[in-house]
Amino acid sequence: LLDLLLNVHYKITEENERENLLPEEMLKLRIESLVTNEQINIYQNMLKVGIVGLHNADVYMKALERLPAFTFCGIYDPSLLIDRYRTYNFNVFQSFTDVYEQCQAVIFSIDDNIYMPLVTEAVRHSLDVFLCGVHNFGFDELQTLTLLRDEAGTSLVVGHPYIYTEIYQYLHTYCKHPLDIQCIISRSDNHNLMSLARTEVSMLLAFMRTNVHRVAVNVYSSFSSVPDSLRLRIDFDNGTIGNLVVDKYGIAPTHDIKILNYNNITQADLLDNTVTNICSDKPDTPTLWNSKSQNQSIEYLQLKSFYDTIMCGNCLINSIENEIRTQIACEQIRAKMRINFNVF
Repeated sequence: LLDLLLNVHYKITEENERENLLPEEMLKLRIESLVTNEQINIYQNMLKVGIVGLHNADVYMKALERLPAFTFCGIYDPSLLIDRYRTYNFNVFQSFTDVYEQCQAVIFSIDDNIYMPLVTEAVRHSLDVFLCGVHNFGFDELQTLTLLRDEAGTSLVVGHPYIYTEIYQYLHTYCKHPLDIQCIISRSDNHNLMSLARTEVSMLLAFMRTNVHRVAVNVYSSFSSVPDSLRLRIDFDNGTIGNLVVDKYGIAPTHDIKILNYNNITQADLLDNTVTNICSDKPDTPTLWNSKSQNQSIEYLQLKSFYDTIMCGNCLINSIENEIRTQIACEQIRAKMRINFNVF
């Protein structure tokens, strides 16, 4: 009975001391308890992940270092097994069997379909898979991955250089039903205009979440068989029109998006990370959003979304289905390019 009375006394004393704390001190205690609980939740939900492919592996390793929810297990690449006596500052898997036996998820850091057999094997063993890109994958290969993913019940996320950025998420949140979208990309250092156009079409399809109804293409070239400018008009099933201009004329790289909504016109600079209203029926500040202070790499944002998709069941930002629609649209664009190729 004496011990019980002492415990009650100590509990009442502790509660009185907490009541006498200043608001700042109470807030500090509350924050410390939240941090502790968050750390416990992260430890309980840590995901063991491995990387396949040596290309860009260092970039994803740095991103994993900033994500405590992941446990990095090692890298698998056949080129690392040539010299078995060489040592590395990371674990090297001796076979792909070690990957799906020791990991819960796998990151393919190279956009190449030579790893297609390994991707299918990872999905068959119920591993969650992140692909940095699928530009070099064929339509049949993407269809096969979709079927295997549905059978295994795993997550299959595809990377993208723009879709995972905060500026894209802002536009997708506040520009729900645009009437017209204009995209201008100018890159003098990249002569593969079709690759740039494909990336942009994939972003537009993920933004609209609908299919392409019709495509019109104009290609211009100056004294060469290599296109210098590519102009696309994409009519979507919901009535939205997308106009895309890709060229290599600009001195400095540019990537601007202008979205015509019902009540305003929003312009975004994806390189400068700014969003402005250039025309609106409501007065507001010129700059709506600026994320220059957010110094987060695209790999970090991609893997964070990958983790949220697996553990929290969030909606996929870029899925295999979106890449299949992109593949179909790009085939239509290539067919029109063969017809409308103009040399002047």
